[in-house]
Amino acid sequence: MGADARMAMGAPAGPTVRRRVVERRTQFVALAVAALGVLFVGLALLMRQARGTVIDLTITQGVQRIDYPLFTDLRVGISALGYAPTSGLILAGAVATLLLARLYREALFVVATEGAGLLTASIKLLVERPRPADGSIRVVSAVLDYSFPSGHVVGYVCLYGFLFFLVYTLFRRSWRRTVALVMLGSLVGLVGISRIYLGHHWASDVLGGYALGAAYLLLLVEAYYLLVVRPSINQATASLPTTPDQ
Repeated sequence: MGADARMAMGAPAGPTVRRRVVERRTQFVALAVAALGVLFVGLALLMRQARGTVIDLTITQGVQRIDYPLFTDLRVGISALGYAPTSGLILAGAVATLLLARLYREALFVVATEGAGLLTASIKLLVERPRPADGSIRVVSAVLDYSFPSGHVVGYVCLYGFLFFLVYTLFRRSWRRTVALVMLGSLVGLVGISRIYLGHHWASDVLGGYALGAAYLLLLVEAYYLLVVRPSINQATASLPTTPDQ
């Protein structure tokens, strides 16, 4: 599928209408990112060098009470996708698929989702929150780096969230599109529970990961719209024949 497979995003509207839509969307994104930023910074300050809170402990114990083999395998499998080399192979596969489809700009944006991982690693060093180690919870395996925010959650929200956006935007409705959206959405939604269930993160780490990941994703989607979608719409509008004055 080439660039010509991109779906038309509605009939071209007048310049004034388009400007209003852009301004409203930009304002919404700015407000949403600001709210997510406040939530994240607040959590980071509260959890700096802190161990699990009573709420964290209660949530972890509640999640870990669900002790069914299928549930356990699902949680382990979801988290496994976020570890190297699997995570690198998935990213490379997504980028290669987009390049083969001649969606070059989309491939660059998918690569840009990796920036969230670098940001997360830096924040972990600043917050220095220890990993869960309470004797009343189960820790499946030891993880050596710091806990806040959850890098898995940030990475999944950014990568799979942006792929969800691309699939939703670029492809027409079909059962394949629906299956892809459900799979991508499920990965984003279930990774947080997976990290808590395995004892690798507290719930507050997961919440912080969703806040940071969602803010980064919103900025990435807005940048894609402004740099890719909006110029395409303007170009399509400019190529329309003008109606002569009566």
